[in-house]
Amino acid sequence: MRLTLVLDFSGMTYYGNIPNTPFPPDPRVDETHFDIGEDIMSDEWDLLDAEFVLPLDKLCDLTLDYGDVDYLDAEKCANAETWLRKRLAEGVPEQLAPVFGKLSEYATRAKELKTGVVVEL
Repeated sequence: MRLTLVLDFSGMTYYGNIPNTPFPPDPRVDETHFDIGEDIMSDEWDLLDAEFVLPLDKLCDLTLDYGDVDYLDAEKCANAETWLRKRLAEGVPEQLAPVFGKLSEYATRAKELKTGVVVEL
């Protein structure tokens, strides 16, 4: 799983509404990778899907699924930020805490920068 914060849109191309983010190191992005299970049949993927992907899809009108890429623009990041903060305060499964925490951080920064976050499962 990969989360990519867009810091600057300069020179980026797009696939639909999704920025084709360059590979780091590049000053236009900040990127974080997460190892989630060894395959899609793992319990970690089931947990990620139930606790993170499906609620985020519904909240932000995304179509994320295993192997997919989608984009949270600044407006979607603002919606996600509120939900992520609430979930983190309530408590999230330990193995997913880094994912929730990093997306919360990236969503806050994207909202401030008026950019967004690319999510790749």
